[in-house]
Amino acid sequence: MTKVLLIGRGQVGSELAQRLRDVELHWWDARIEDVSGEVLAAIKPDVVINAAGKTDLRWCEENARDAFSANVEAPVELFKRMLESDPRCRYIHLSSGCIWDGPFDDAGKPFEPLAAPSPASYYAWTKAACDALLLSIASDRVAILRPRQVYSSTYSPRNTLIKLLRYPQLIDTPNSMSSADVIAKTVQHLLTASDWSGVYNVYDLGHTTPFEIGMMLYQAGLRDQPARIEKSELDTWHRPRRVDTVIHDERFEAMIKPRDVHELLRESIAELAKTHAVAQ
Repeated sequence: MTKVLLIGRGQVGSELAQRLRDVELHWWDARIEDVSGEVLAAIKPDVVINAAGKTDLRWCEENARDAFSANVEAPVELFKRMLESDPRCRYIHLSSGCIWDGPFDDAGKPFEPLAAPSPASYYAWTKAACDALLLSIASDRVAILRPRQVYSSTYSPRNTLIKLLRYPQLIDTPNSMSSADVIAKTVQHLLTASDWSGVYNVYDLGHTTPFEIGMMLYQAGLRDQPARIEKSELDTWHRPRRVDTVIHDERFEAMIKPRDVHELLRESIAELAKTHAVAQ
């Protein structure tokens, strides 16, 4: 059985802890900086999954040094310690599709995994910098996963669906979405796959918009009907500036065969509505 050391107690870490199957899971209950060489030697993981990091855009802007430490220094140092402890160990690092400012590239196409980053916030810059450093150290021992707007049926403040409950106005701009299901399915595959390393965009098939999701939440009775706002108007006051990104990856799609984003959104919103009804 594959021995997995999972780091991170946030949204993605919690979802992975619940969804990974047929593994000996060690879910780290402390800071990523505290995963020492001694800890790695004691656990002897086959795979280290880093789902830790700071994701709040404003917090990262206001706490730049701490954000750099959490999102760049700590994951890179852990990777180095892991390689020293066991060069055969796999490192799966959760990055972000927010490293691109779109929604599409200059040719009007979705962003591919190796497209040059165009970070529009300090948070996005830290994620892009960490990716580059990890690849420069040992590209054959790391898999970098870039999800975009993670969601599930779980009531978490980081869940994109929960975020979209509170905004009275929403933009109607294309965006990729990543369900917790597709992230877990990707990680599960990479735990033992022979061709596993590299950079992956991880997403549900197709794309949607915040306004469209807001309308789905409204129709499910979870929020008031949203008003549509233009992205140009939002950019005049929203700080840090919101990015909109559509991503694509042929290798990922062939490997995982992701489900349609609208189908998965309907399922997650239906589950949220049930939970909300019980809470009422």
